[in-house]
Amino acid sequence: MSGWLLAVDRAGSGAIHETECTSCHAGSGPADDEDTTAVWALRHARSTGHTGYRRIVTDFQRALAPR
Repeated sequence: MSGWLLAVDRAGSGAIHETECTSCHAGSGPADDEDTTAVWALRHARSTGHTGYRRIVTDFQRALAPR
């Protein structure tokens, strides 16, 4: 695929952040900012005692044709 380029898609939304508990698999749900999911994880830890979390970050790419 000579000449094609895969780049971060800046035209759409930014990265989507989620946090999932590795003990019970409860999740924060998607958010535009990481702070929202961090607050969820800390509240979940306080209420359950669960301490392990999976950070999930989804970003988007776009294939650009050669000029």
